[in-house]
Amino acid sequence: SLDELIQRCLNCFDSEGKLSSPKGSQLVHMTLMMHSWVVPSQMFAHKLLTLYPQLSHSSKHTFLSRCAARQWISQFPAVFEANTLLEQTIEDLWALVRSEGEETNSPFTDTSCLLPRSPHVNVYRAPSPSMKKRKVSLIFDHMEPDEMAEHLSYLEFKNFCSISFLDYRSYVVQGSVRENPALERSVMMCNGVSQWVQLMILSRHTAQQRAQVFTKFIHVAQKLRALQNFNTLMAVTGGLCHSSISRLKDTFNLLPPDITKALSELTELLSSHSNYINYRRVYNECGGFKVPILGVHLKDLISLNEALPDYISEDKINLSKLQHLYSNISDLLAIHSCTPPFEANKDLLHLLTLSLDLYYTEDEIYELSYTKEPKNPKIQSIMKNYDQSQDGYISLQDFEEIAANFPFSFCIRKTDSCGE
Repeated sequence: SLDELIQRCLNCFDSEGKLSSPKGSQLVHMTLMMHSWVVPSQMFAHKLLTLYPQLSHSSKHTFLSRCAARQWISQFPAVFEANTLLEQTIEDLWALVRSEGEETNSPFTDTSCLLPRSPHVNVYRAPSPSMKKRKVSLIFDHMEPDEMAEHLSYLEFKNFCSISFLDYRSYVVQGSVRENPALERSVMMCNGVSQWVQLMILSRHTAQQRAQVFTKFIHVAQKLRALQNFNTLMAVTGGLCHSSISRLKDTFNLLPPDITKALSELTELLSSHSNYINYRRVYNECGGFKVPILGVHLKDLISLNEALPDYISEDKINLSKLQHLYSNISDLLAIHSCTPPFEANKDLLHLLTLSLDLYYTEDEIYELSYTKEPKNPKIQSIMKNYDQSQDGYISLQDFEEIAANFPFSFCIRKTDSCGE
């Protein structure tokens, strides 16, 4: 039960108010982070308030100095942001403490110093559908693939680090990124990068130029793979494989074999086959700095949440579920402390952000694609499979061989008949 879980956490502290073992530390940390999956935080705080009078004098000191104050408030200040009910409950707890003459000189009796209001850092601004479209930035021509991959990774990592455990909880509960600014920014940047890749290719006038841009983005993707930035890698590869690009036969015919091979390897790595088995294997082998494919791991949280109940009986919490969710979220949050193996130029970041700040509808992108390489109206649908060169024409010899296969050879030329 919730009372038993709180008591078990208290038992993890020694007489000096210190956590006695790594296992106990993990239990306390998990409980303070994950309790909101089963009970609202203000209810959890109320349990602490009602439990306090039942504790012995020494237990009260341990409970207040370590568990309630330093552990919860200092490690998870985001829980208290904009939650007046929770803050009021904590204030009531401190009032009870002071009324009993405990902790009168403790800095933790003033919750105002422990409840910082830190706004989210908006490192990527999602474009508005009504925003006037900007001209595609020429920054691409001035950046090498490695430099571009590093600056994209910088933006990606900043967005990723702004996602808190509360954001993950909100997504799991709601099943949507709506009203979740941190996750929404990450999704919008991913979509923005994918669309930008398409537009940069389609902005070139000749098939040869488009093939060159395509090749450059393959090199960007390879650098992203080396940096272990799988989320942006997915966005760039998704843009390269988008149907508005893959239909450009003239462009693809000019790609070197090593580039088409690299594209095939990337798509195989990121394939959703067997629940992203290839990506998961590679990702789990990576150490140090890395950025996961956020959508894959969000899906895992949703699956865990739906597969396991919150309670195993009327009042018994399913600790197994909380531990599994805690493990997954902790792995994601641990990446925040990694140091990226690159630096970023502020001016280039600004220009790159402007380049990503585009808005085109799918119809507009396809219209641009067909403008660059139009459909060939000269080919009747029945003849498309026989146009081996894909140039819109079938030779006379091929035509006669095709016609001979039909039961009514009405279209065979009569070369021995005068005037026919």
